[in-house]
Amino acid sequence: MQRFDVFVIGGGGTGSEVAYRLGRGSDLRVGMAERDRLGGECNNYGCVPTKVMLRSAKIAALARDAERFGVQIPTVEIDFGAVMDRVRAVIDASSGEEAGPFEDLGITVVKDDARLVGPHEIEMADGTRIVADRIVLATGTTPQTPPIPGLEGTPFWTNREAIWSPTSVPTSLAIIGAGAVGIEFAQLYARFGTRVTVLEATPRILPNEDEASAVALGPALEEEGIELRAGVTIPRASRDGQGWRLEVEDGEPVRADELLVAAGRVPDLEGHDLAAVGVTLDDEGKPVLGETLRTTSPDIWAAGDATGELLFTHVGTYEAGLVVDDILGRPRARDYRVVPRVTFCDPEVASVGLTEAQAREAGHEVRTSVVPIAENERATIDGARFGVVKLVADATDGELLGGHIVADGAGAMIHEVVAMMAGHVAARTIGDAIHAYPTLSESVKAAAEQLGMSGKTGSSEYPTPPRGYHRTGDADPLGT
Repeated sequence: MQRFDVFVIGGGGTGSEVAYRLGRGSDLRVGMAERDRLGGECNNYGCVPTKVMLRSAKIAALARDAERFGVQIPTVEIDFGAVMDRVRAVIDASSGEEAGPFEDLGITVVKDDARLVGPHEIEMADGTRIVADRIVLATGTTPQTPPIPGLEGTPFWTNREAIWSPTSVPTSLAIIGAGAVGIEFAQLYARFGTRVTVLEATPRILPNEDEASAVALGPALEEEGIELRAGVTIPRASRDGQGWRLEVEDGEPVRADELLVAAGRVPDLEGHDLAAVGVTLDDEGKPVLGETLRTTSPDIWAAGDATGELLFTHVGTYEAGLVVDDILGRPRARDYRVVPRVTFCDPEVASVGLTEAQAREAGHEVRTSVVPIAENERATIDGARFGVVKLVADATDGELLGGHIVADGAGAMIHEVVAMMAGHVAARTIGDAIHAYPTLSESVKAAAEQLGMSGKTGSSEYPTPPRGYHRTGDADPLGT
């Protein structure tokens, strides 16, 4: 039997961060178990490999579009094997040292499956027993399978198989789910040459984003040949020698060589004796947590995707800090008011805070500003036609409640809005600040200016600033 002051179950981004911070910043004896690869889902099967694939896909799309910019590229071919070789190289570059950095700090890394069997006791798959004063659950999530007859037990893809299963680009692909995962895979495979159909149960794509973002992105995807079918019900799925067939209520069935299910994820807590350890789950199967991420068992924490809430690596890193501080006797309450999120399609979709609908549901009297990216001169220079900047504010006190951007580089642009919200900075301040010309960030400035205008409250599209020297809608500085 081994004994630890703190034992972390799960060596993904969050678990690794907890263990590493404790090993570097305390004298506690720390252990960590990981049954697969250190780095977890994001590094090996999600964030990192998909972004590498998306980069290759974007380069291919730019090459095909080169003639529009006076550049002749006669043929564009995808070497899928070479793309995946680069995926492996990038993953190895970011996590090739495996357990080395942890062991250098005196952290014990166990490459095995671990399960909770008591409030302070863990059993490894090989029968080893571990006792720990404090335990951190960083077990991540598992894909959720929608209740579609004929789907259970079939070889459909999840994000893992969509990356690592194919040896060549499929001719056709159907995707169930039009959230971030579904949209990213839809575009990258479409740009690799696959015929893609996306099916979504809710009335629009990107159901967790502001409606303006979905409206701005949809035409860009459809122009690339991606078929988007939102608000559909799938009564049955089946697979035969010719591939997949998805029945669609009140619509034409979908045939495809491969099927990707991207319908959400749930906390991976299977195998743990949660009743024995005193960890309570809510009605959705998520751990009931306090403000410092303690579960209902006082010496057990849950963090990262295992919470089932905000499934982002950057949130997991933040939560790792909360857990470490609580363990070291300096507790602080979690605060998710300002959490940016990005869908890495092209154009990117980035957001922070509340959507307009969420702000209204929360009881705010709402003022919005909407600036089409097409009105931005840098967008004209770059040939970008799709996109939007939308800000959502409380009409009573002017507090900025949310920001939503669809644009090339939106993932970087959103952080001006993040800083505004984190610092409780008035939109007028950003609207008055000088922004470099010509940049897409001028559209954020324009949206902030609009929020500072007097005018009606409610959902409103203010006139966008004219181009050229009319950068803020003020008088023409040349007097023309």
